[in-house]
Amino acid sequence: MKGFWLLIHVIGFVAWIGGGLAVMLSGITAKYFSPEQRLAVYRIMAVVTRSLIGPGAVLVVLSGLILSVPYFHTATVPTWLMAMQVFGILGAIVAIGIVTPTAARLGRLDLDPRGELPESFAGLRRKQAIFATLAGMLALAALLAGTVFRI
Repeated sequence: MKGFWLLIHVIGFVAWIGGGLAVMLSGITAKYFSPEQRLAVYRIMAVVTRSLIGPGAVLVVLSGLILSVPYFHTATVPTWLMAMQVFGILGAIVAIGIVTPTAARLGRLDLDPRGELPESFAGLRRKQAIFATLAGMLALAALLAGTVFRI
């Protein structure tokens, strides 16, 4: 059963980190598009966030907690495990609680009557960039703690 949960853990990380990289590159590329095309890209980014990043973060946290149960039956919990859990849970909270809803709001925007980006676009895009970067950094810190810093 451990192998199954490890598979789910890896699939979740692939979805979370892979989706995050895809969204990041899409956002960078979309800067040079017309307003209509840019909003179309943000609609796709909302789908990727809702379909990969959010569920991936949930899978990682749930499977990670299940995989950690044997460690909590001992008197001491390894530092690498605690770091992985703290970084992973914080990253998932940011990804699910801030990044996913912000992506959904960006995906619902339409051009203003002049054919330009709506006024709320810049603020939402900035919020998305900051918190998606934070969630990604926390996810990578969790990955490092569970791999490179595992003793």
